[in-house]
Amino acid sequence: MTAYNPQWLDALRIREMVAAWRRNEWLGEDKWKNIQAHYPESFYSPNLFVRIGLAFFSLILLSAAMGLLGLFFDPDSETAFAGFCLFVGVLALLFLEFWAIRSARHYGSGVDDMLLYFAIGSIIAGLCMPMPYQTDEVVYYSVAFPFLVLGSVRYLDRVLSAAAFLCGLLICLKIAMQVPNLAIYLLPLTGILFSVAIYLFAREGQRRYNWRFWHRQLALLEWMSIVTLYLSINYWVVQLFAFEALQIENIPLPWFFWVLTFVLPIAYIWAGVQQKDRLMLDTGLGAAAGAVFTFRYFFHVLPWAWAAVIAGAVLFVGAYFSIRYLRSHKGPYTYASEGDKIWLQELEEQLIEQTIASQNPPVPVKKDGFGGGQFGGGGAEGNF
Repeated sequence: MTAYNPQWLDALRIREMVAAWRRNEWLGEDKWKNIQAHYPESFYSPNLFVRIGLAFFSLILLSAAMGLLGLFFDPDSETAFAGFCLFVGVLALLFLEFWAIRSARHYGSGVDDMLLYFAIGSIIAGLCMPMPYQTDEVVYYSVAFPFLVLGSVRYLDRVLSAAAFLCGLLICLKIAMQVPNLAIYLLPLTGILFSVAIYLFAREGQRRYNWRFWHRQLALLEWMSIVTLYLSINYWVVQLFAFEALQIENIPLPWFFWVLTFVLPIAYIWAGVQQKDRLMLDTGLGAAAGAVFTFRYFFHVLPWAWAAVIAGAVLFVGAYFSIRYLRSHKGPYTYASEGDKIWLQELEEQLIEQTIASQNPPVPVKKDGFGGGQFGGGGAEGNF
């Protein structure tokens, strides 16, 4: 189902897991080399900076190639240009499938990423362009949704997974907005039901071994569903959306949304601690900050400066004593870093490695005495 070599994907997954053991010094160098030899993979996957550079370079080449093809075919109408976009999108998709992945063995290199985005964008643009200007937005989202889902599934792309999630959510919200007299009630309910459904789907998918290649995409969907669930019941978000979309200033059942604005972050934090779920815990802390800012937006208890100082002091004291407690008490929770590094840590390491560690130290110039000097007349070099 995926375009990449399944054996190499399994080998890469095992190597990443064992590399975490090696960083924690749970594995010796000899065993690490044996595992590398036993699980070979030949993907071309450069670091983040090279990946970004290759992506921009690929975008420039693809744009230039599309321009040259446009000069050759010369589409002179909107329908002709839509067909031209479809042709370019299919051509880029074939180039991705048969050259970038099967021949050049790119995997997350920036080249395959940009080819995928360019192909999907061109195909969606070609299908949507001939539609009348009065076409409802739901139609555009419905056209794009299957391509985003298929692209994320076949090419293991998290950007397309996030785009498919947002596209599906917008389809549901747009349909709920068209129900007369009930839209104000259906909009939060739609966001809640959609988020819960995607969360259960992502959690179940991550338990299945057959879906192991898509675990990262499912983890992203899980996090996005948690965030959208809180946004669906946050009082400020619900009121703002009701005013902007439906021109309703006072939402019904305001006490219900006020209660959930503060209760749901507590439930997130409790679930994260009980289930030892770092994703849920971090999201709960962010939701708690959102609840505080929501309350501060409607009730001006303290000036922003005082509120920021007090909140910073409370967080600093809480973090200080929590770190001391975790360092001195061994248990299910620890302050030690995990084996799996987040992408910010990898970015920091790559930045330090490429800007500092790769620099050669200056070689001092050895001088004997004063070194002597040369001096010439007019027009000559003066070296002292």
